[in-house]
Amino acid sequence: MKIFYAGDLHGGETAFRKFTNAGPFYKADLVLYGGDFTGKMVVPIVKKSGVYTCKYYGSTVKVKKVKELPDLERNLRDAGFYPLVITESELNQLTEEDAERIIKEKQIEVLKQWVELADERFKAAGIPCICIPGSVDDFYLDEILTSGTYIQNGDGKIIEMAGYEILSLGGGKPSVFQYPREFSEEELADKIDSLAAQVKDMDKCIFNIHIPPYDTDLDQGTLYDEELKPVLDGDALATAPTGSKSVRQAIEKYQPLLSLHGHVHESRGVTTIGRTVCINAGTDYDQGMLRGALVDIGSDGKVSYSLTAG
Repeated sequence: MKIFYAGDLHGGETAFRKFTNAGPFYKADLVLYGGDFTGKMVVPIVKKSGVYTCKYYGSTVKVKKVKELPDLERNLRDAGFYPLVITESELNQLTEEDAERIIKEKQIEVLKQWVELADERFKAAGIPCICIPGSVDDFYLDEILTSGTYIQNGDGKIIEMAGYEILSLGGGKPSVFQYPREFSEEELADKIDSLAAQVKDMDKCIFNIHIPPYDTDLDQGTLYDEELKPVLDGDALATAPTGSKSVRQAIEKYQPLLSLHGHVHESRGVTTIGRTVCINAGTDYDQGMLRGALVDIGSDGKVSYSLTAG
């Protein structure tokens, strides 16, 4: 059984298109997506006096010809942003409610396109794909995630594939960012316990849980203060465990064969908890890079793996 896993693509168009081709490329029997489909920001492309201007990553980009707009929009989409072409007067009239409505519309529009694309490509390849929402994926997106005719939204379910049971859980724990899909540690524990009770054989169970286990090589993330500014440790960014204690306790308790995670982008790596192999594939979606993990489970139950990038 060969599994390809990736997650945290946050609206990055090129990275997601690579993901939809990764199954056949890596000759996988199953593809898993670990959550966080949506981008976090709409970037206005402001039209004034025939010039289109936008600011992102601290730079200002100006386009003087309409025919060059698609290239700019493509660059923004590859970086995980949602471009919005708008006049200066229209931009100045937008309210906070307008901004919330626009990002919701953009998220829905792109996710619909992505689910249709994934459906088409995974069906053509004959490779099953199970996905879950992440912490930034709002609940109004669930209807779209479950609308696929071939890919499956595994969130809160046990799905059997080729003799293995995939236990999937999206969302994260409370953070200073107050993402829409966050649960208390107690809620996470209850959700995992409820699912684990349905598993027939933990020796053939694979956890697909968005947030990684606490205090491991998989959850060392940058610290942010209440104003969402990075905390400094001397001249460097301060880091600390940002994963879930409930997830770690569940892995220690149930000892699944394999546990796959994302959420902490910079903490790409592999560790073991007891007998369980735990992996965070990391992400560089804004560079158009698809980072993933290719896991091979032998007939003897032995797990081998490699971290991929391309």
